[in-house]
Amino acid sequence: MLLERVLEAASPGLSGRRVRAVRIGPKIVGAVLDDGRFGAGYHLPGERQGGSPPVEETAVGLAALAGRPALAVARRCLPGQTTFDRALGLALCNAVAEPDPSRCLVDPDAAAAVPARATDTVGFVGYVGTVVRRVQAEAARTIIFDRSQEDQEDVYPEERQPELMPQCDLVFITGSALINCTLERLLTYCTRAREIVLIGPSTPLYPEAFAGSGVTVLAGFRWQVADPDEALAQIAAGAHFKHLKGRTSLTLRVEEPHTQKAR
Repeated sequence: MLLERVLEAASPGLSGRRVRAVRIGPKIVGAVLDDGRFGAGYHLPGERQGGSPPVEETAVGLAALAGRPALAVARRCLPGQTTFDRALGLALCNAVAEPDPSRCLVDPDAAAAVPARATDTVGFVGYVGTVVRRVQAEAARTIIFDRSQEDQEDVYPEERQPELMPQCDLVFITGSALINCTLERLLTYCTRAREIVLIGPSTPLYPEAFAGSGVTVLAGFRWQVADPDEALAQIAAGAHFKHLKGRTSLTLRVEEPHTQKAR
């Protein structure tokens, strides 16, 4: 599984570190390590089960994580049963990501780094507004899937993915597909895509974890937060990723485009 490969790539950075604090907000799980490094993941609030939250998501449960070995917590969380578990596991991995500069593309903007062609059909799994709008101005057609926006006129229902995604020349999938465990299924539909971009702030910047998966570019954030405690307070108060300071957008090459699949 790709989550296991992400953990393997992140393990050297997590080894020897401890969790200092974890906070959960309406949209984000944030974690700070004992050396002050910060990471975050989207915990898909619209996909959480109803009723009372699991004890791990309560103030008592979060406080109990303080001081625990970060690698052990990530090992427990990434294969976990809830979106909170997997978001926290990714947040810890994201905190220690140190991308190789030689893999970085010149333009950190995903839509510019991986431009659409005028003849392209471009698929999106997860609505990233700035990228969608740019691509719609460049490509012949866009096909959008988003569980949280299926009532919108231009968003297709998820059950049409096996039919429509094989028509796409270029595909953008948000990193939250790792958190809801749909990414590997989605990749099997991208039979025609020359480029598959994993995009968004949850995207773990570990190219080696995605080698051979079909993903060609990672577009995410590197976190260098000056005041991680303030960031955690903002998360608990309801902040979204765009409200947090100290993030740098990066695009990393995993594999060369699948030219044999291009028109």
